[in-house]
Amino acid sequence: MKNFIILFFLFVNTFSIENKQFIKNSNVPLCKNCVYFKSYKFPEFFDLGKCTKFGKMDVVSGEIEYKYAYTSRNDENCCGYNGTYFEERKYPNITMSILQNEW
Repeated sequence: MKNFIILFFLFVNTFSIENKQFIKNSNVPLCKNCVYFKSYKFPEFFDLGKCTKFGKMDVVSGEIEYKYAYTSRNDENCCGYNGTYFEERKYPNITMSILQNEW
């Protein structure tokens, strides 16, 4: 009986789903939890969030065009893959949405 319990434990441990999961990018900070991230859902399926840390100001009007968060994370001169400028949001469940007319 003791051998059966040991074999059963080894079998469950070996073939467990948890042991076979390899989630890519699970060790880097999420933009949605950053103080610089502004979310914009279009139309509900796509998140076109922008990073307010990086942008370009129009020298005539003074309007700032922010970079998309995806672009900032793929550019090593900006935040890059590791989230170099990531600052954790104090209340991560509360997100700030950009109104459609501000785009």
